[in-house]
This record gives sequence, C-alpha cells and structure tokens, in this order.
Amino acid sequence: MGKKVFVSYKYGDENVAKLQDSYYEEVNYRMIWNRRRTRARDYVDRLQEKIGKNHMNLGEKDGESLENFADSTIETSLKKKIRQSSITIVLISKGMKTGESEREQWIPWEISYSLRTVPTGGNTKQMNAVLGIVLPDETDTYDWYYTSNPNCNSTTHHTGQLFKILKDNMFNIIKTEFRECNGTKIHITDEPSFIKTVRWDSFMSNDNCNHYIEKAIGIKDTANLYDIHINLD
Repeated sequence: MGKKVFVSYKYGDENVAKLQDSYYEEVNYRMIWNRRRTRARDYVDRLQEKIGKNHMNLGEKDGESLENFADSTIETSLKKKIRQSSITIVLISKGMKTGESEREQWIPWEISYSLRTVPTGGNTKQMNAVLGIVLPDETDTYDWYYTSNPNCNSTTHHTGQLFKILKDNMFNIIKTEFRECNGTKIHITDEPSFIKTVRWDSFMSNDNCNHYIEKAIGIKDTANLYDIHINLD
C-alpha cells in the first residue's frame, strides 16, 4: 500500500453491524466489557489495521466528533488532509445522513473537495479517486443498499438514499450500454460509475483492498469519460 488514503465517514452512526471485538476496551491494563453499540468509527479501526495507520488520514479525530470544532478549524484541517491523499474512501452507512441540510454535513463537503482540482500556492491539488465502501446494517446484511436480481443476473444499487453528491457521481458514465430484462434497462458498461462501490466484506477479504483502490484510481485516470458533479446543490 503506497497510496495515502483519506477516510470520510459518519463518526457516530450506529446503524451498522456489530463488530465483536469493538465491545471491549483496555482500562488500567484490564479488558472490560464496553456496552456501547458498534459505530461507523469502529470500522475505521479495522481499515487502519488493513491498510496501515501511516497510510490513512481521517475525517474525524480519534475519540472526537467534528461537532466539537469550529467550522473554520475543521475546514482548514480537512483540506490539508485531503490534499495529502490520492484517494478518498467514504464509508457508506445506513445512518450516514441526518435531517440537516447536506451543506451542513461534512461527508458531502469532503467528497466535493476530494473531486476538485484546486491551485494551492505553488502546487495544484489534483482530483482524488473516490471509492465507496458499503457497510452492513444492524441486521448484518447489505440489503439496505444492494438488492440482488437473480432472474436478470444483476444488482440494484439504491442510490436514492445517499447524499446527492454521491448519487450524482454513480452511474454517470457519458457513453453507456444497456441490456433489457423484464422491461428494465441494466448497465453493461464495465465501470459505469465514477464513484465505485464495494461491500465491506469484499474489500476486507485477503488482498482485495489494494485491488479496489487501484480500480478506483484507474477510474479517476479516465475521468473524462464521466459526467462528474463537484458542487453541493
């Protein structure tokens, strides 16, 4: 793993599958039972183990929510972390969206900045590759986002429940091909989405993490093939 990765996630989202060992913590050299539920932040710990902590920049500090910081402080810190990265991984979790305006939530802002090419002094911040990792929900399934259609040998992505900037950058290839099955058009283009998604268990299996990161970077290198949306509406 030679790439620097920025990880965007909803710190306190508890609508995720339980990670067994996240229920224990060390206190005074003893492992004690921690009764809190698994959060999206616990999945970041697993990512750090897989990718390597030195290769990751996080959207939120360990043990602290972004809500504890002034907007100006957060923006300055996050811009630097994103500029230092070549790929942004966004953990797509069932409860990642709140009732607030998307402009007031940090995941859309992080994705928007990741997709930008921005002059920064003597250097230019290049567009990041973006990879979405879908987390299992509290029922330990991915059905909330993926629906398998065995009769058509296809999978439906329920992008309508995502942040708009995520949705707009999926299935956004300019020239695409379809096939029809039971009256439904199905993409047959190899990589129809600029923001590719993968299931958590698939990403974490064996050496798949490097495979999917390289896939996302390959898509970014053909960005001209996609209708990319960078602004928050």
